[in-house]
Amino acid sequence: MSLPFEIPPVPDESAKQSPFTPTFGAIPPLLADRQNLINDFAYALDSGPGARGRATLVTGTRGVGKSVMLRVFREVADSRQWLTVSAQATPGFVDRLTTARLPEALSKMDTANTRQTRVKGGSFSALGFGGSVNTETENTAPVTPDFQHQLMRTLEVLDEHGTGLLLTLDEVHRSQLGELQEVTDALSTAVADGAPFAFAAAGLPETINGLVNEEVSTFLRRAERVNLGNLSPDGSAAGLRAPIEAAGKHIGDEALSAAVESSSNYPYLVQLIGDNSWRAAGPAEEITLDHVREAAESAKETMFRQIHEPTLANLPERERQYVAAMGASDGPARTASVADQMGVPTSHAGVFRDSLINRGVITSPRRGQVEFSIPYTADFLRSEQSKAEATSTRGLWYSTQSERASSTAETAAPGRENTRGGRSPMATGLNDAQAAESIAQARKNHAPGTDRTTAPATRETASESAYRPPQQRSTDQGIER
Repeated sequence: MSLPFEIPPVPDESAKQSPFTPTFGAIPPLLADRQNLINDFAYALDSGPGARGRATLVTGTRGVGKSVMLRVFREVADSRQWLTVSAQATPGFVDRLTTARLPEALSKMDTANTRQTRVKGGSFSALGFGGSVNTETENTAPVTPDFQHQLMRTLEVLDEHGTGLLLTLDEVHRSQLGELQEVTDALSTAVADGAPFAFAAAGLPETINGLVNEEVSTFLRRAERVNLGNLSPDGSAAGLRAPIEAAGKHIGDEALSAAVESSSNYPYLVQLIGDNSWRAAGPAEEITLDHVREAAESAKETMFRQIHEPTLANLPERERQYVAAMGASDGPARTASVADQMGVPTSHAGVFRDSLINRGVITSPRRGQVEFSIPYTADFLRSEQSKAEATSTRGLWYSTQSERASSTAETAAPGRENTRGGRSPMATGLNDAQAAESIAQARKNHAPGTDRTTAPATRETASESAYRPPQQRSTDQGIER
């Protein structure tokens, strides 16, 4: 029976495998522009307890390689004969560390001091010669340990063996604040005791900023901050050319320049465009400009699915509207223009701007301007708008200027009627104090990490709702965090 599809042939032995790694947490063939961070972490391990950098928080937007850096740190610790314990900071991670990860690490080193042998039974002959003895082994400290007990016992044994422990947590989130508190309390005790340990955690900027500001512990506030960003143009070029040539192909200067430009020096895109170019070239020995162009177009679609959709889907409604208003500009957008499109005062729009910066979605390259942190965000917005227009449904922008105006939040003061049409609190008759109070309340309700999507001083009717993100299809696959 013939199949209703064609199965690709199995590559022969002469086929060359792509050297690139556009997948979650995989260390790329050349880790460009990160060597100083690696050197700093190694120095911290070599400098003894209390050294700066033995507690490190890694942050950055999606796709810049946060999980990769945790893996690199573990490689550094392994090179020093340290034990490493790692976990995803999902619900229940403290229990997993306590009952599985730390005992597993301890079992590799703890060959004494936890068990003792006693006589269970048997027989003896006269003068102590002959006979037999039966023994059994029991635990001399039958307790149910918590995380701190397990951690300190593990560190004690490692210290006896002249080594240490590196604990890494990936995907930390403020929703696990209680468990993080338990971990950092134990780590603070280890610091006070001069124990041989190091700690590294990774998360999005909003999360790391929030954890420090929440005052989970002085331990986190004093931790070293590693803010991963984009690569340099030279780093991107090296990250593309060196693996290609090491794997047996060639890329010309023109094609390489196009690949670097298409990547926007974004680490995940460097790997993705490199991998796509290699695939487009097939058995050819040289990756050409046409191959790179084909690769870049395919990479953009992958970015839409794996980066842009989950990033925007997690934003509150008004912040999505801010992003949509930014998308109308080809380059950096003026904050005043964004506020005007939203129909709110610039000071009010600043609430959403600050939150988006904290989340790592946008940056402010200079005073009065904002731009997207992630490449191709504006292209994604335009793509979503085109889909919306093709299906006669609302997209990320309102379809007409009148709808933009009618979408303006209504503001109201005690004893006054609501007003429409994009006027500020001042224009509705609020005095300076009332306007300031309204904006302060909005800032509070749109603080990073909150789930509120509208400020108390605004409300939107069903006909005014803007972007409703598509169902999230992919969040973790293929992303260097």
